[in-house]
Amino acid sequence: MAERDLRTGDLELDRIMAEFQANSQEFSEVIGLAGEIAGEAASPDDKVRVRVSPSGQLTALHIDPRAMRLGSRELAETIMDLSQRATEDAARRLMEVTRPYLAQGER
Repeated sequence: MAERDLRTGDLELDRIMAEFQANSQEFSEVIGLAGEIAGEAASPDDKVRVRVSPSGQLTALHIDPRAMRLGSRELAETIMDLSQRATEDAARRLMEVTRPYLAQGER
């Protein structure tokens, strides 16, 4: 979308509008980065790996055939634990991306 030059002649209003426009652009960039974030976790032997969205939705699951030897209960516990760790990873990454923008709002 093309930027418009919105000058009113009122210096204070023009300053506020310019600041708003700059913040809107920065916010759009942060939202774009946030959409690309994924949390990941893997078992120590790397036989089970998960990837989740920032909201914790499972987006990828890899189970090496050798992991089937764990038994259904242990495999389920492993997947649940990795999903939680991946969600924490996604939340941490999201905070890293948004922290600079949020810190500006505290000024």
